[in-house]
Formats: sequence, C-alpha cells, structure tokens
Amino acid sequence: MRAICARINSSANLTADLGRILVDRTLPILNPEEVPLVEEWNIESYMAPMLTGYFRYQKKIDPRGAEWLSFTAPLELLSVEGGVARSMERWYRLGKPSPFAQDMVRIWGESDGK
Repeated sequence: MRAICARINSSANLTADLGRILVDRTLPILNPEEVPLVEEWNIESYMAPMLTGYFRYQKKIDPRGAEWLSFTAPLELLSVEGGVARSMERWYRLGKPSPFAQDMVRIWGESDGK
C-alpha cells in the first residue's frame, strides 16, 4: 500500500508542476540547496528516457558522488535552454553536458523516437 500511495503522490506532484508551467508559461526557478545538479549529463533510453550523470546535492555531501554515474526515474520534461529536467520523481538542474548529450537530445526530441 505504501508503494501505491507514493506513486499517487509522485504523479500528483508531477501533474501540479507541469500544470504550473502551462499556466505560468515559464519554467520554475529551482533552489540550488534543494535540487540536485547533474554534471556530465546525458539522456539514455532503456525502457524510457532517463537522465544520467554525476549528481551533486548541495546539502548532502557524498564523497563518491563525483565518481559514481547515476540515473533518474523516466524523464517527463527536459529544457536544455532552461537548464532543468523533470523526472517522474523530482526536478534536476542541468550542469555541464556530456560530449554525447547534444546527439541524444536531438534523437530524443524527434517525433518518431528514432
């Protein structure tokens, strides 16, 4: 039951965030103390597109964070120009992209998904 409730809350938060973007016609300003920064980011498509990279949390110091490649829940929104991404679970700030990011963004943005 806890997993179901968590999924419902996650979906409600995502819906509210995307709804605010539609109403406000702007991306949110993300608090660096609360929202992780993703360096050397890229998009990987396994079953769904996910953001990969080195995640840095300002309030949570992890000495291994600079060394461990991590990934997000499936992506729902990505704005390279705005420097933000939204997964099903949370917002992310985009730092320096990986050398492959431009190609992956182009591929992910194509309407046929190829």
